[in-house]
This record gives sequence, C-alpha cells and structure tokens, in this order.
Amino acid sequence: MANSFKIGDLDVLAVSDGFMKFRPTLYYAGTAPEQWEPHKRWMDHQGNIEFSLGCFLVRSGEHRVLIDTGLGSIPLFTFRGGALMGELAAAGVRPEEIDTVFITHLHSDHCGTCALEGDNGLRPAFPNAVYRWTSDEHAHWLSAPQPPGTDFSISGLQKALSDRFEAADDGAALAPGVNVIATPGHTPGHAGVIVSSGSERAFILGDVISCPVQLEEPEWRGMGDMDRELARRTQEAVAQEMEGSGALLATSHFPGLTFGRVLRGEGRRYFQPLS
Repeated sequence: MANSFKIGDLDVLAVSDGFMKFRPTLYYAGTAPEQWEPHKRWMDHQGNIEFSLGCFLVRSGEHRVLIDTGLGSIPLFTFRGGALMGELAAAGVRPEEIDTVFITHLHSDHCGTCALEGDNGLRPAFPNAVYRWTSDEHAHWLSAPQPPGTDFSISGLQKALSDRFEAADDGAALAPGVNVIATPGHTPGHAGVIVSSGSERAFILGDVISCPVQLEEPEWRGMGDMDRELARRTQEAVAQEMEGSGALLATSHFPGLTFGRVLRGEGRRYFQPLS
C-alpha cells in the first residue's frame, strides 16, 4: 500500500517493492542480544528486523522522479521483491509517465526493477526515463566483482541502460526542488535526494541509515557498508543537519514507508514517524 506526503508544493508517493528480514545481531555484526532489549520495537514477533524495500515517486510540476526501484524478481537470499509495478499501477501511475529514475546506489535491492527481461535481453522498465546515479557509483560497479548471493549482474544492467544513463552528482537537479546530495560510505558513490519546496525540506537517504536504531546507537555498523568509517561520518553529518533544521527523513528500509523527524531525548537521537 502506498503512502502519500506533501513537501510544500511537491507530492511524494512512498511505495514498497517488498521486504527483507534479518536477525538483528547478523545485520549489525558485533551487537549482542542483550543490547537489543531497549530496541525491540524495531523487531517482529520472531525477533527479526523487517526492512522494507521502499521506493519514492516525487511529482514536481510536470516531472515524475522515481527514487530507487527495489529488488524486482532477482533471487537474493530470503529477500522478497517484485511488487513495485503493481504498487505504482494501484496508485494510478504508468511506467511511461516517469521521466527520471534516480538510484541511490547500485545494490540489487535498489536497482532491481530498472530493467526487465525481454526477448532480446534487458529492456528499460520505464521506457521514457533517463536513468541517473553518481559518476563514482557508475565507475565502481563497471569493474567491481560480482556481488555474492545472486546471479544479477550490475555491470550488465549498466551496459543495458548505457544509452539512457546520465550521471547525477552532488547538487545535481533531478527536477525543480529535487536535488542530489552526496552520501558516500555505504558504497563509493552512494547519494541521497533532498526534496524542497518553500520552507519545507525532506531527505530521502537510501541506505545512509538502514534502521532507526542507528540514530539511537550511531556506532552500530550495518551490513554492506563498503567504507565503514566514511559511512558513519556521513550518517552523523546528515543526522546533525536534520536534527538542527527539522527537515523530514525517509530511507529505503525504514518500517512503515513513512517520513519522520530526527529528535533528541534523554541524550540520544531518535526517529519520530509522522502521525
């Protein structure tokens, strides 16, 4: 089910492509079960963290910008994707309407529905869209080893979309009020998006922060961070900015497909979802 938000004059539709589940001590290696006792609200009844595979459609005037595309039908561990197209259709959005697809980073659970299998190989899932991610991200994955756990080829996807690719680095405008912000660390060219209209701002941050627990326990390191120290510095920088400015936050994997605020209480930051 999609959730709708207004950021000033801009409309944001949050939709899910599916979900993935992890034991918390596996995803946050080095943590112990007793450390999770104060954070059980982020766990299901089986003691797992369930991460959404969230995607965000921003409507800015005549522009339609889709941020991340989830996993799609790619087999990967126990992840379950493939819901994005149905979610968009249920919200009355046709693939042809989307003019820009921005990918925060080229992990398969964020770019898996960029292209679909056709008779002659991969074809763009959004036929009228330009596909954008940062130049650092593009360069890294063209020569990076195949990621474990899947036969999905990131470099193959890049090559299939090469005639539609346009780099979008720090500060690039995807549409009026929709701009890229560099957030490296999780991957070399990871980037988020700032949505702004009038006095209102919101950050859509991919995997900068995977679970709200990281706001309360900022030293916990999530699975998949390629440069862990840089990832923590990036996380701290954006958390400070949002706490100080009151800007809204959404990420790909937070529960509930919602925006919220970064607040502070009892000496720690925490995430307060919008009601």
